[in-house]
Amino acid sequence: MQDIVADLYTTFFGPFIVLAPPYLILAAAVAWLVYRLRRIGGGFWRWLVPKDMYLHPSHLIDLQLFIIARCLSGIGVVGAVTVTTLVAALVAELLPGSLLAADTLGPVLLAIVLWVPSDFTIYLMHRFFHRSSVIWPLHAVHHSAEVLTPLTTYRQHPAGLLLSTFCQSVVIGAVQGLLLGTLGPDTPVAEIAGLNACIVVANLALSALHHSHVWLSYGPVLEHVFISPAQHQIHHSTNPAHFDRNFGNFLAVWDWMFGTLYVIRGPEEITFGLTGEMEKPLMTQRLSDVLWYPVRRMLMRSG
Repeated sequence: MQDIVADLYTTFFGPFIVLAPPYLILAAAVAWLVYRLRRIGGGFWRWLVPKDMYLHPSHLIDLQLFIIARCLSGIGVVGAVTVTTLVAALVAELLPGSLLAADTLGPVLLAIVLWVPSDFTIYLMHRFFHRSSVIWPLHAVHHSAEVLTPLTTYRQHPAGLLLSTFCQSVVIGAVQGLLLGTLGPDTPVAEIAGLNACIVVANLALSALHHSHVWLSYGPVLEHVFISPAQHQIHHSTNPAHFDRNFGNFLAVWDWMFGTLYVIRGPEEITFGLTGEMEKPLMTQRLSDVLWYPVRRMLMRSG
């Protein structure tokens, strides 16, 4: 029984989940600093967790999609499309031999080298979801959120989640095959709680505030390197000036390199959601519409 409870906790609140307690505690501490420095008033907790936001139909859909995604992960559906190990083995077999000495890359550097392509893949996939009219309906589910809370991170259509997982695992597998295949399976990689340390650090770096109402900008210099919560909130904006900007997950350098970066110059009034005629069914905030309409729209297009 204890093992079952532990597995359930890991599935829903493990270190790879933005909702893990350490990440939320750190995010709340930073939000408190924002609250105090801006002298917002009205009570910190009422400001941080407003009832009208957390009881909003949009947030309730976030909660339902989060539960669906974690259940799919818990019963192995998400893992079934993860081909990291298979791709790594195939790539390693193609290599002529050892290309690097075992001590060429230290554990920390190796963790970074393995993680950076993953972050770049998320950028590319995110941009492709926006630019491809075929698969946009799946990602439109994420952008149909009218309020942003940490749960909105997991406001994803199950089919979109599986597609993203598959593509990301292919890239990670290829990188692992190139590196670990030449360095050997026992080469140490810096880890925290069994995860690549960079993933944990990225989550600790306020990922929980990316989907929130807490406006926090890092300033124009740092926002060329790291995506701030304010930058990602801009990405969700209904303002056409903000469309197709800030696709990055943690690193902003990809947006900077490929011309999709939006740097914050000051506070902005923004609203969230979708305004297009084709997106109206998603804005009903009904689970049946959120799950079925994107699939129907894609089938109609392919037909």
